[in-house]
Amino acid sequence: MSVKRKILFVDDEQNVLDGLRRMLRSMRHEWEMIFTTRGREALEILDRESIDIIISDMRMPDMDGIELSNEVKNRHPQVVRLALSGQTSKKAILESVGPIHQYISKPCDAQTLKDTINRVCSLRELLTNQTLQGVITQLGSLPCVPQIYHELMTELNSGNTSIDKVAQIISRDVGMSVKIMQLVNSAFFGVPRHVSRISQAVSLLGLETISALVLSIKVFEAFQPADLKLFSIKALWDHSMTVSEWARQIARCEEVGQEVVDNAMIAGMLHDVGKLVIAVKLPDDYQKAIQLAARENSPVYAAEKQIIGATHAEAGAYLLGIWGFPHSIIEALTFHHHPGQAPVKDFSVLTVVHAANALVHETGGNPQDINNNLIDSEYLAQLGLADRLDLWRDHCPDGLKVSREH
Repeated sequence: MSVKRKILFVDDEQNVLDGLRRMLRSMRHEWEMIFTTRGREALEILDRESIDIIISDMRMPDMDGIELSNEVKNRHPQVVRLALSGQTSKKAILESVGPIHQYISKPCDAQTLKDTINRVCSLRELLTNQTLQGVITQLGSLPCVPQIYHELMTELNSGNTSIDKVAQIISRDVGMSVKIMQLVNSAFFGVPRHVSRISQAVSLLGLETISALVLSIKVFEAFQPADLKLFSIKALWDHSMTVSEWARQIARCEEVGQEVVDNAMIAGMLHDVGKLVIAVKLPDDYQKAIQLAARENSPVYAAEKQIIGATHAEAGAYLLGIWGFPHSIIEALTFHHHPGQAPVKDFSVLTVVHAANALVHETGGNPQDINNNLIDSEYLAQLGLADRLDLWRDHCPDGLKVSREH
């Protein structure tokens, strides 16, 4: 029998809580739901019970949603923090970017709320390492390369900055890029269309918002290079951007819809973000995993599983999942090494990212890695795509044939 997930709802209006109770009545056999009108009572509940998700209003007189979420983040980092709120100030929304994983706008229909909660609950099954689960859930953003972070700070303080220049700087850093992509495609800012490029994201958010995130709210922070021994952030990002471009080309070859193309580009760009998460939050363990992989000439993800109990694929999927990225992107991250393990066997974003990543690894760089990153031929054969590999290879841009990462 599966364990019931515990969901804590906080709203100072009792009629809102009563409406949620009625709306979600059909889920009472799967979730244990607790309702309170006070933020401080919510913290008391968290102190004595194991809660999986807290969903709070933003504007409450006793303790507002931002203060509550910050307290939860510090005291109970393993709890996923969602906001369910109506109209609020832009300043409050910006301040909520760090402590709140997802922002859900009121009014919210029952199915959207159920789907959001179910997706978060399913991530608990994906990543069972509770230590890693806790450090990822505590993250409000990923650390940035110091040089790029300071370059962005200087540009924003210059007084004559431009959207293009800011976008160019952000696009060189994985930590800033993943957060910007999360925000622009979420209900935080309500951008009306799906965005797949950093330049689009920065343009739509605007310099005022970007400046506030960097200078006032300080969502981003620089990490210390010493924290990332045996790990090249530049190599990671070069490889990720190459896979993203390959994914775009492969998706176009198959003449899929624009949404699949866009999501394939995002998933390709972020497919290895879990490496950064583990390297930053569990540096000693990640160093051991890299050393083990080199010693045994095995894939790094296999060494991660042995040393840490989870892979970078699972860590990255968990992070992007609680940050509200679409299911197709989460699936692509989770199974990009082993697509045959995915429950659905259809052409998808996963297919594109798996092929792009494997083909990029195949194309040069470290020869020792080639045997660890082959295409899953059986998976492609099941989809009737085994004969498409040569066509996909031919569509690789010549300038992108040397960028690889283990």
